[in-house]
Amino acid sequence: MRIELQPGISEYTLREMGAGHLDAVVSIEREGFADPWQERDFEDALNRRNSYCLVYLNGKRVVAYAVGFFVANEYHLANLAVHPAFRRRGLGGRFLEAMLKGLPERNADVVTLEVRVSNLSAIGLYRKTGFRTVAIRRGYYTSPAEDALVMLKALHGRFSEWVNGKGTALR
Repeated sequence: MRIELQPGISEYTLREMGAGHLDAVVSIEREGFADPWQERDFEDALNRRNSYCLVYLNGKRVVAYAVGFFVANEYHLANLAVHPAFRRRGLGGRFLEAMLKGLPERNADVVTLEVRVSNLSAIGLYRKTGFRTVAIRRGYYTSPAEDALVMLKALHGRFSEWVNGKGTALR
């Protein structure tokens, strides 16, 4: 299936996020979340040595982004969003799959994340890409107050190795 999001541009490019992307990223963040990260939060993430922050471009336009951090052999996906005008087109899944492909070469064996229990579209996206729920964090979100699902995707080995304590990510 081919979706053309900008006239004459049907290609997407995965790039590491840089300071030049922040205006677009912050704009998407504000449109998509009730309690958005601030620009300084993204700046701090970009400046951390263990961060891996990506943008998905359609031409030069940022249509999605992800922010995460490596801890040992785990990549923790802290923030992911797709521009509201580009949702429900399969873009989030393609972006997430492209991002996940590059993690093993960065020595990640497992990916973890938290997601609001009410965010059914995000939960569906994560499940489609192989994430499974491993726990609930009660009261994780504060504005508005809500629980979070903790989800995990094993990039190497079987899922059961990670949830049963044989992997190193969740010990």
